[in-house]
Amino acid sequence: MTRILLCLLGINLLVFSLRAQKPAPINFVHIGLNEGLSQSTVVDITQDEQGNMWFATHNGLNKFDGYDFTVYQHNEQDSCSIGNDVIRTCITDRQGRIWAGTNEGLSLYDAGMNRFENFSFTEEGEKLTVNSIVEIDDKLLLCIRKKRLLLFDTKTRQFSEELPSPALSSIVPTTIYRQDEHIYIATMQGLFIYSTQTGKLESFAPEALKGKEIYSILQQSPISLWIGTEGNGLFRINPQTREIKSYTHQPESKNSISSNYIRSLCLDSQNELWIGTLSSLNIYNEENDNFYVYASNPLESGSLSQTSVRDIFMDAQGGMWLGTYFGGLNYYHPFKDRFTNIQFTAKGNSLNCNIIGCIREDGQRNLWIGTNSGGVNFYNPRTRSFRHYTKKEGLGSNDIKAIYIDEKNDLVYIGTHTGGLSILNRKTGHIETINQPKSHNIYTLEPTENGEFWVSGISQLLRFNPKNRTYTQVNTQADGTPFQHNQVTDILRDSKRRLWMIGEKGLAVYTEKDGQLLHCPILPEQSPVTRKIINCVRESKQNGVFWIGTRDGFYRFDEKTQELKQYTTSQGLPNNMVHGIMEDSYGYLWLSTDKGLSRFQPQTEKFRNYTSNDGIQSNQFANNAYCHTREGLMYFGGINGITAFQPEQLPDNPYTPSAVINRLKLFNKTVSPGDGSGILKKSINETKSITLAATQSMFSLEFVVSNYISGNHNTFAYMLEGYDREWYYTNNSRIVSYSNLPQGTYRFLVKAANSDGKWNEVPTELEIKVLPVWYKTWWAILLFIALFVATTAFVFYYFWMRKSMQAQIRMELADKKRQQELNEMKLQFFINISHELRTPLTMILAPLQEVLDKVNDRWIHKQLEHVQKNTNRLLHLVNQLMDYRRAELGVFHLKVRYTSIHQVVKKNFLLYDRTALRRNITYSFRSELEGREVLCDPNYIELITNNLISNAFKYTNEGQSITVTLKEENDRLMLQVKDTGQGIPLHKQSRIFERFYKVDSEHIGTGIGLSLVHRLVELHHGEVKLESTEGTGSTFTIYLPCRKEAYKAEEFATEADTENEQPIRSANSVEMFMTDAETGETETAAKETDAKGAAEGFAEEPSKPNRESILIVEDNADIRQYLSRELGKSYRTLEAENGEEALNILKEQEIDLILTDVMMPVMDGLKLCKHIKQNLYTCHIPVIMLSAKTDLKEQIEGLQMGADDYIPKPFSMALVTTKIRNLFRTRHRAIEHYSNSLEIEPEKVALNPLDEELLKKAVEVVEKHLDDVGFSTDEFAREMFMSRSNLHLKMKALTGESTNEFIRKIRFNKACKLLKEGRYTVSEVSTMVGFNTASYFATSFKKYFGCLPSEYGKKGENQQD
Repeated sequence: MTRILLCLLGINLLVFSLRAQKPAPINFVHIGLNEGLSQSTVVDITQDEQGNMWFATHNGLNKFDGYDFTVYQHNEQDSCSIGNDVIRTCITDRQGRIWAGTNEGLSLYDAGMNRFENFSFTEEGEKLTVNSIVEIDDKLLLCIRKKRLLLFDTKTRQFSEELPSPALSSIVPTTIYRQDEHIYIATMQGLFIYSTQTGKLESFAPEALKGKEIYSILQQSPISLWIGTEGNGLFRINPQTREIKSYTHQPESKNSISSNYIRSLCLDSQNELWIGTLSSLNIYNEENDNFYVYASNPLESGSLSQTSVRDIFMDAQGGMWLGTYFGGLNYYHPFKDRFTNIQFTAKGNSLNCNIIGCIREDGQRNLWIGTNSGGVNFYNPRTRSFRHYTKKEGLGSNDIKAIYIDEKNDLVYIGTHTGGLSILNRKTGHIETINQPKSHNIYTLEPTENGEFWVSGISQLLRFNPKNRTYTQVNTQADGTPFQHNQVTDILRDSKRRLWMIGEKGLAVYTEKDGQLLHCPILPEQSPVTRKIINCVRESKQNGVFWIGTRDGFYRFDEKTQELKQYTTSQGLPNNMVHGIMEDSYGYLWLSTDKGLSRFQPQTEKFRNYTSNDGIQSNQFANNAYCHTREGLMYFGGINGITAFQPEQLPDNPYTPSAVINRLKLFNKTVSPGDGSGILKKSINETKSITLAATQSMFSLEFVVSNYISGNHNTFAYMLEGYDREWYYTNNSRIVSYSNLPQGTYRFLVKAANSDGKWNEVPTELEIKVLPVWYKTWWAILLFIALFVATTAFVFYYFWMRKSMQAQIRMELADKKRQQELNEMKLQFFINISHELRTPLTMILAPLQEVLDKVNDRWIHKQLEHVQKNTNRLLHLVNQLMDYRRAELGVFHLKVRYTSIHQVVKKNFLLYDRTALRRNITYSFRSELEGREVLCDPNYIELITNNLISNAFKYTNEGQSITVTLKEENDRLMLQVKDTGQGIPLHKQSRIFERFYKVDSEHIGTGIGLSLVHRLVELHHGEVKLESTEGTGSTFTIYLPCRKEAYKAEEFATEADTENEQPIRSANSVEMFMTDAETGETETAAKETDAKGAAEGFAEEPSKPNRESILIVEDNADIRQYLSRELGKSYRTLEAENGEEALNILKEQEIDLILTDVMMPVMDGLKLCKHIKQNLYTCHIPVIMLSAKTDLKEQIEGLQMGADDYIPKPFSMALVTTKIRNLFRTRHRAIEHYSNSLEIEPEKVALNPLDEELLKKAVEVVEKHLDDVGFSTDEFAREMFMSRSNLHLKMKALTGESTNEFIRKIRFNKACKLLKEGRYTVSEVSTMVGFNTASYFATSFKKYFGCLPSEYGKKGENQQD
């Protein structure tokens, strides 16, 4: 502490020497909203044990660590947030806890959990404001609330109005203050002192204080107690003698206190009193018993940010914090004034230009300052006054490069850029300017030994005679040799009277003899300083040592040893551009550079660098702009004014606080206590050890140091012991990250150095334990050993079992072979059956045709046509299976020859032309091979073409298109069949060429056709490609080689083969392929026939009003037509081809039952059933499924979807009609039960959960509005979230009654119960069940039950009797 006081004393001496008797200017650092403060009004300040500053504002409590603000504000959703945003006061108690008084009570900050605990005192239903807090002892706080004192017990966490002394209850306080063991309580009646040791209350109420509102209190010493009032000034009282003195604002007195409104009192580190007032800051000058006033001036950098100073606080480092009303925070520390800057200000009494060209001191210790555009500035350091000489006063130019002061003749010689030489007479102020063509630019002035001047311009050296005002150019040396050292920018005369010529062409030394120059070769030959640009030279106090500043660092030249040593940024210099060098009394060098000032210790060769962060004018200085005064002050000029300081009294910042780890992040997410990660139980800054799981090994740590003198210009060093091998240093980044750390225990160490490079050598530690991954834990290792033992046993077991395994494999191979043979036998059996089927099919088709030719009955003829068509389909399927088997057995021998392929494909294409016309399909053939012969097997092409076209017609609907393309590509024949049909799903395309595989089950077929195509293309050495998109169509492309090299010799057709050609025919004739293709056509025609038949049927038989409606959903036209015709005899029937079409019909028609197939295009029967049963409007409709899938599993699936019955194909029409009749009978009985029962039982009426829930809700809605006369069906529908018409249809379907009848039934049911009870009159019952009048109720009741309500009630009584 002694060292710190000495440093502060040194600073004060420096300030005193620079500023004489005037109040020392204070440069404040402003901290406000831009830095993160939540509000610019700061009413109270305190500091915690870790050095963090806390600021009370009317918009939250702010914590500042020197780098960042943390704002604590009230959050309604977070009970652990601060109690209110308006903070009136904050203190740090003896235990280091932060207490805040808010508009709604008291808040305690829990540093470990980073949260608040709030306490309030309620009076008349209102939470009272806490305006001030002092600590009585370790467990009691004394607070001011609503002009009354209140006690708070920190142990029980309870408020109490029972004060330690009963006399305290009658006091109406304005403020409270504690000093040592005394608590000062200010009132309008004076001052009271309460002793915490004795518990006694003493009145201390001089007459001068009565009736005055005391706002602040401070005891400076046992004989000096300061009292600040609101509007009555400042009072100083001697507690021992009770002597009192008042200080008020006196406008006529310059050094009186600035305002009578005193807001805050505080002592600084020198025990000087700082007074915050309504209008400014005042510092009491005890020696003169007056005040220094520091006001806010927006034009003056570093002045107060705002006039009203609400609170003043001295931190642990001696820094002063001022909270203002609208200006945020102001911070000052004496170390901030180590350097004094002379700069331009708007006041006028200042530099008129901040860019400095040169600085010289005269014999009266005044400074003559040359500027870049402001001429010459004369500065008196004692009075701090300026006088300016510019072109207006007679200077040749305002750009000043050199100044020489002739004390003997009282003249000032001024060298300018482009303005020549000006001579100022200090007595008269007259300026004479000499501007000749060869002397426009004067950069240096050095007197000769005979009273003249060496003058340097940009390109030449001149000799100036001040008597006759003439210049002589220096061209030769004294020995007659040419003078070649031009572009001299400065001249130094050393202690031996030698001249050191400094310039852009290097450095040279000359002696002066008889008014002429002679080169003095003291510098080593080929020395870099003789060629480099030289900025300055300084002769050291050490004999024979010179310091040379260049653009590449600086050099030490020892004339005795001829040693030349260079110093650059590699050794610690902040920047290699050295503008000026000066030496202080300790032998330290001070160097100005383009990156601040640097102090160099020649003995240790250590640098101490200062930047703009330390308070210098800027980081960039200027050549020739430096001066060392006779009083020891150093002045360095740059681009933003002049920096002045006393080098011997320039202290280093002694404060080296410990670094604090303030944030832990895991995977870039901040870890907090209780956040679920399980890492922290308390805040990281209060945690000594953390444990991380193996999966949490990617983390980062953030650290700060609360060193407000250095601001955020500290240096940190960190290392992770056990992982890092050395310390890592950082200035800007305060975050360090680690990832994938191996298991183990580490120690993270971090320490900090202040802006002067002083380190706190005791690092902050955090132990980090990284747990092993699961496979490195003890139980995992034990498990691995067990696994190793088991593996070893398994290896032995493996070799033991190997022989038996081999035997088993041989058995499996034999089984596989037998299985293949069995499969072959099955396939052969299938083929044989197919052969056997062809004979009976033929015997059916032949007689059938004869019968068709002779039958005249229309109905019989139509039925026989259905039989014939489906028999042909069956025959086609059998023939396709035989074709595939023949291809596998090699019956289709490949015999290629040159063929007119266009004719072959066109012939087969034209066979389907009529089918395309009837089905309204765009059918086209595109060929580029007409008239050309291509090498291929025409029989193969015919089979492939028929299968592909037949397949395309099967999946292409009306209005779509089929295109057949034939051309040659890259010596390959390309045959392409493209359709715009339904397409093939992507997940099914890979299996499309497998035998017996079908894309869907809706279309009749075996899945053989495309497999046969694939097999034939392979035999032809070609390839087949498929491009298909669901919903847009499919394209099958066949590529067959046309070059002879692609075929074997035996695959070519010979002349004998051509002459005796026995074409290999498919078991299917072309007519059979056409029959398969015409499936869609037949169905289309069937639709027309059905529509026509339906129209005729309805014309013949008028529709009956009570006939049930049945919707038949079937994609097969024959079955759909058959069902429609048969069921139409008893019911009204509607038809749909698929589930989607059926849903559209359901939206428009009232359907009583749905009969649907399972396998259909667009939407199958299962999805249709699911839609119906999950829709509230249709779930009551019975659904019967028809399907060729007869497995029990598939039937169960259909029933689980909600189907009411499942009938497998082929079906009996009698069975279908019987099941339909039974379903209708069941529904009619349910409705009949409902009609006959007065009670509404949803579980008995509804046949599914949705309907049951609907009925229950309907009953609930009606019962809720039972006594509502105006309850209508519209309101009923609204509460059921249904339209009126939909609700009516639904209720009609479920109960057989309308909505009105449903409401009436519930009302009458309730009326019956009330009448039977006998407690109410008929009139009362009518009102309770929602009837307008009793008469209307009686009439309706009799109509419904056949007796009057009174009679019904008597029957009920008789029954009870």
